Amino acid sequence: MQDAVRILIVDDSATYRHVLTRVVAEIPKTELVGTAANGRIALRKVDELTPDLVLLDVTMPDIDGVETLRQIKKKYPAIQAIMISGIDKANAKATLQSLEVGAMDFISKPTSNDLSASIEKLVTELKPLIGIVEIKKNSSVRTERSQSLPTHGTTATVAPSPKTTVVPTARTTISDSSQNIEWIFIGVSTGGPNALQELIPSIQITKNTPPILIVQHMPPMFTESLAERLQKISGKPVSEAKDGEVPQRGKAYIVPGGYHMVFQRNIKGVYLQLNDGPRVHNCKPSVDVLFNSAVNFVNQSSVLSIIMTGMGRDGTEGVRNLKKKNATCIIQDESSSVVWGMPGSVYEAGLADEILPLENLGERIQQIVRK
Repeated sequence: MQDAVRILIVDDSATYRHVLTRVVAEIPKTELVGTAANGRIALRKVDELTPDLVLLDVTMPDIDGVETLRQIKKKYPAIQAIMISGIDKANAKATLQSLEVGAMDFISKPTSNDLSASIEKLVTELKPLIGIVEIKKNSSVRTERSQSLPTHGTTATVAPSPKTTVVPTARTTISDSSQNIEWIFIGVSTGGPNALQELIPSIQITKNTPPILIVQHMPPMFTESLAERLQKISGKPVSEAKDGEVPQRGKAYIVPGGYHMVFQRNIKGVYLQLNDGPRVHNCKPSVDVLFNSAVNFVNQSSVLSIIMTGMGRDGTEGVRNLKKKNATCIIQDESSSVVWGMPGSVYEAGLADEILPLENLGERIQQIVRK
């Protein structure tokens, strides 16, 4: 299968290697080229098999998944990796390290004892991620082929580069606005942890900075580790949001994995409420749930919404509803996004006020919220 995604499975559990083998068999346009029971075997097989993608267990004896990935990326930076993580604090921290090292994304190991249900869950989560690897692979192949065409008497045909978003000039309706920004909402998914680790430290969070509410698609425990990591590297107050909490200026809040977050109001004012409602866009937390809730509880014209790298279209409906009453929306550009699904969806819907590369987002936020 010439265009198939060539996959190497690495896990010290024979049971999980078997499970993942069955999962790969159910995903179209994939080819399982091998398995490995530990990091040392994996490194040897990467040399032998040159896979496109490694499904890599986070916690393994001798050489763990993070170090295995580090060595793979050092030698083969184009090989993609998706981490397969257990759900506990140690795995969560190691998984975030693997994303920093270069993993494309991660999925958590199912906790169900139902084998069929576990395989179905893994197929559902891995299929779109492998689809991204397929696109990257085939795009690269087309470019290589076009660049190698002979040019005898003619101009070589070069494959078009991926769509590049032109960054528009800042609109005066934002930069010169007299509107007072009271809320900053951020929605992000695939590629988000690394993007947030660049964005949050670049925002000069002071006691007057509006509350920053972040929806990052992640399972339980991982958002707690992410909040701890962001606080450590930024030196600013970043925490998981708590049920009943009143958002404060100068602080950033991450919606806990496995919950949705909405606004509520009592006689003292607006507060945050967590709920265990059904998944939206197959996500929990969901960007749309938070954004749509804000419509009924805050002044939309005081909202700055930011949609960053991620698969799917979560956030588009919420942005649309917020903008009905003059909320502002900035999206991350395609070139700096791991996946331009969520911001691309907002762009295609005509809802983006500005499109900026990740490296400029923090400074732009400062300009907009500064009185």
